[in-house]
Amino acid sequence: MELRYSMRILLINPNRYKFPPVPPIGIEYISCSMEHAGHEVEVLDLCFSDDIYKDIEESINIFKPEIVGLSVRNIDSVLYHNNEFFLEEMRDIVKFLKYNFNLCVIVGGTGLSTNPEGVVDYLVADVGIVGPAEETINILIEDIKNKSLRSRIYHGVLRKDVSCKRKIDAIDYKIYYENGGIAGFETHKGCSSSCPYCIEANKRVFLRDIDHVISEIKDFVSRGYNHFHLCDSEFNEDLDYSTEFCESLKRASLDIKWTAYMKPSEFSKRLLKLMRDTGVYLITLTVDSYRKCTMYWSDVERFVFTAKPLGIKVVIDFLTGFPYEKEEEICENINLLKRLLPDKISVNTYIRLYSSTQITKIIRGDTELKKYLIGNIEDDSLIRPVFYNHITSDDIKKIIGEDPLFIIEGIEKGVNYCRV
Repeated sequence: MELRYSMRILLINPNRYKFPPVPPIGIEYISCSMEHAGHEVEVLDLCFSDDIYKDIEESINIFKPEIVGLSVRNIDSVLYHNNEFFLEEMRDIVKFLKYNFNLCVIVGGTGLSTNPEGVVDYLVADVGIVGPAEETINILIEDIKNKSLRSRIYHGVLRKDVSCKRKIDAIDYKIYYENGGIAGFETHKGCSSSCPYCIEANKRVFLRDIDHVISEIKDFVSRGYNHFHLCDSEFNEDLDYSTEFCESLKRASLDIKWTAYMKPSEFSKRLLKLMRDTGVYLITLTVDSYRKCTMYWSDVERFVFTAKPLGIKVVIDFLTGFPYEKEEEICENINLLKRLLPDKISVNTYIRLYSSTQITKIIRGDTELKKYLIGNIEDDSLIRPVFYNHITSDDIKKIIGEDPLFIIEGIEKGVNYCRV
């Protein structure tokens, strides 16, 4: 895009959740995109800040931005137990920026997919971007500059021929690693699965250039970082692509270790071998019990029995307790998973509802299910946490007993690469 003049944009990471701390990879991509378009970009990471408002004011006074972009990774911690709601502090930051400095505030990130208009309204932001922002951000900045906003919500898209590069030095990774965090990388955006509870379901898939992804990993290794977490919803979105990526990564001969989320379908023994050979030590297998057929459970069994002999640890994240699901069915599925002997089974029966998900529509369509709602049930926007639950943690404890193989998700803070 041809620009008449550049603008100064301050990108802020307000995510201060530290179980574990997660580097803001999205900010790295869009900062590179904006700089490529000719803009001046400064990044302010508040994750480890001792005084966020002092740091914000200092950054504004020095850099003098014309626009501020705020990253919304999650609107809350998603889980029922020990739930933390993040938007209040973000809204206070937006108000501070607008009322003290009269700045235009853009918000973006995965969290907006929960309810785009609702999140933008709650945060009192000027405009939001839903979806991948690497291209759309520069269109939006041009519209702001020309005072010609087309909408309060811009929808991000990526062309197949676009290669999104990343500004790794925008973030201080040393402090993340020192505090239990690790670098992430992504091989694609979007997800073709149709899980009814997930805000990423049925999103158009964009596969990244493999050479660019490996170049990012090499960059981290050259800086002394060799432990990674894959940021994809599920690595095996496209089996051919995943296999090709691992073959290229193996040829690069990098001394790294990494962990990934995967789904039970779309895998092969060859892929898992390549993953092991390139440093994968842990796979989190995403499993749910929503209307699953016998073939699905066979895929889960085959996955575990293929990965474990290769020396790869497998943790199963099991979401269950869906509407109309009986306790006997849940017990049967848990016993099935138990027989597979993965390294851990994390069980969650509290389903976070969002206005954009199919499961919410199902629950709202049956008045008999409303008695199972917990949380801010009077808030139709579902911005503040609302959960569906008819199988309590106590019910699950009776099923799993004292078996150390199981954990109830959310009671213990952390993620699988920290636990296993």
